[in-house]
Amino acid sequence: MDKKTFKTPKNKALGSSRAQNLEPGDIVTWKTWSYNMENEVFETKEGLLIEIIEENRLENIVLLGKIMVFGASEYDFIPVISLKKSTKQDYL
Repeated sequence: MDKKTFKTPKNKALGSSRAQNLEPGDIVTWKTWSYNMENEVFETKEGLLIEIIEENRLENIVLLGKIMVFGASEYDFIPVISLKKSTKQDYL
């Protein structure tokens, strides 16, 4: 298979199709493993998308979201392909 078939202007990086629907300031969700003393669970986390960063990994461009995770004091970097815009809305 030709490597060039995957690199089109539309999808120049892993996560490009998801990034089209996201903007800095969006509330996003993603699934992650959570460990406790009794078992391992797959849970949904939420945070605020601060920016989308391009990073080169093994000759490919990957889009990462810089996320301020709700309830955390540090930023987290999550692949954009794993992010979804939250359906929750804030009614002031």
